[in-house]
Amino acid sequence: MAQDDPGKFAKFIQDSDSLQIIGVVANISGIISSGLAIYSFIDDLGQPSNQDILNAIQSLQQTLESDFTQLGDLIAQQTQIIVDTVNRDAMATALASSDVATARVQDFLNSKDKAALDTAKSESIAGVQFFIELNLSSAADLAFFLPGFVKAGTMRLFVIASEPAALREPKSVILDNVNAMVALLSSMIASGMNTVSSAHTVSEKSHTARCPVIQPVEGDGESAGAGTFKTVLVIDGYSHDEYGESLEYFDAQKGNPQCEQPSGLEKSALAGAQLSRSAGVTAEQAFIGIPQFQQILQSWKNMVTAPITPVINLNGKWASGGVTGPVITMHGNAMSIDMSFYKRPTAFGFVVDTSDITVTFPDDNTYTANLQAPKTIAWSNNSTWTKA
Repeated sequence: MAQDDPGKFAKFIQDSDSLQIIGVVANISGIISSGLAIYSFIDDLGQPSNQDILNAIQSLQQTLESDFTQLGDLIAQQTQIIVDTVNRDAMATALASSDVATARVQDFLNSKDKAALDTAKSESIAGVQFFIELNLSSAADLAFFLPGFVKAGTMRLFVIASEPAALREPKSVILDNVNAMVALLSSMIASGMNTVSSAHTVSEKSHTARCPVIQPVEGDGESAGAGTFKTVLVIDGYSHDEYGESLEYFDAQKGNPQCEQPSGLEKSALAGAQLSRSAGVTAEQAFIGIPQFQQILQSWKNMVTAPITPVINLNGKWASGGVTGPVITMHGNAMSIDMSFYKRPTAFGFVVDTSDITVTFPDDNTYTANLQAPKTIAWSNNSTWTKA
């Protein structure tokens, strides 16, 4: 039976729980963007100051105190997978290591105590290695451990960024560590997306009808005799389902006589159900914070990716609405955008590929943009900037 709210996916957790997941992950993503987005481990560009890192960690403090085990449970519940693992207590221990790293790196940034930095390094490594060494493969574990791993990975990156050149771990060690983090986070996100996607299906609803080969003429008894009937397949419609429950139904008959097939409405009904399915998948992935997890993943990738050359030189002044205002400065694949002309905070983003970028405006939202040679940035909110 179709739901009264067309296109609405089945919600197994409350909206407030969804907002809790999204809020935590979005805040982590935003802090990484503002605190580490301009830092590239591969070329040592844009290392933030001690105060910048301290400010970022302090901004994250309340978020990092969230119950990440509960967040993992909520995601598993929404995707209707059963977490059957003996590693729950071990994850608490791993996150405790990240908490120690958080406290000790702040001690180092405030006091330059080398022992504090050494402890922060070892504890942040332990926090990340727990997840990597689990060799997670099941959808249940990948979903459950996703929020906790994001916390541990975030603190590992802040510790690395805090290391002065003389005390820094070898670049090869850092790159191997961050690349392993990127690989696991990619796998976790992909698993979550696949789990949601596979739950949403399109099903055909049909029946057969016994129809006369030639419509009988009233009063003509012979024309309705044996051998004058045929079986006709009637496609009633298509349904967008989630876990076998119909969410939205698209009628392919709309009163059409069942013996006059096809109705001609089958194609549009199927397209409607497929569109509804796509919208449902997108909505549910957003409901469990997948877009925010993807932003974090891209930030991590950016730190260990060789520079990409965009089709436009993004450095310099740009005009919005014909008025010169934003100023873009590139740092490898990362960028900072001075928005002071509008009395707005600096935005941070990165190059996705030669023709695409994504940017987080702290006072607004995260937008993607397409780079159109010779001098246009076309934003996902339908606005454009031109090179001044």
